[in-house]
Amino acid sequence: MNRTIAIICFFILGFLVQAQDWTFKVDNDGYIHNWLALPAIQVDPKASNHDEGSQKELFEKEYFPRQKVITPVENDKVTVDGKELQWKTYQVEDACWNFESPANNSIYFAVTYIVASEDIPNVILSIGSDDSSKWSLNFTEVLRIYAGRAVAKDTDKSLPLTLRKGTNVLQAMIINGGGGTGLSARFIDKEGNPARNIKIASEPAKTTAVPGK
Repeated sequence: MNRTIAIICFFILGFLVQAQDWTFKVDNDGYIHNWLALPAIQVDPKASNHDEGSQKELFEKEYFPRQKVITPVENDKVTVDGKELQWKTYQVEDACWNFESPANNSIYFAVTYIVASEDIPNVILSIGSDDSSKWSLNFTEVLRIYAGRAVAKDTDKSLPLTLRKGTNVLQAMIINGGGGTGLSARFIDKEGNPARNIKIASEPAKTTAVPGK
């Protein structure tokens, strides 16, 4: 009898775990507030020159294995120049995320997972970054900006994109020349309205399979 009860409890517990919602909402204007990020990685001092000639190779460099196709979860680790770095999750209050303890001449990696209930064509990635930034959706670059500035909402926009049904991977690389640094991002339609029927996840395994490249 006790064994039967234990088995029933086991299945009930499994059902409850599966029923939990591991996703987060965007805000009323569509801005993303949940991210994973690595600590700052120090780069060449030419990062403070906010132009393609100085920064292109910083965006193109491979800092750790599989960085272009990485789908991290919290506490995953990478090794950069012999130093172990750990991915951490963040839930930020404002639409513009100003990183704590910014480091001069550094690059930051940030990732989030966009969960769409259906295919959503003709959406636009609208971002802000301090300073330069490179953005990829499902491992394809969709936007690159060379600029020295403070982070602000909706500074730059991609060409129209499609969010696929399921989990979409949004990756950002931010170069900080000096002072503060951070990012902002949301998806909008061609009229500038926030994309609907999307949520944010911090772990792809807890949603659905990542679409193919």
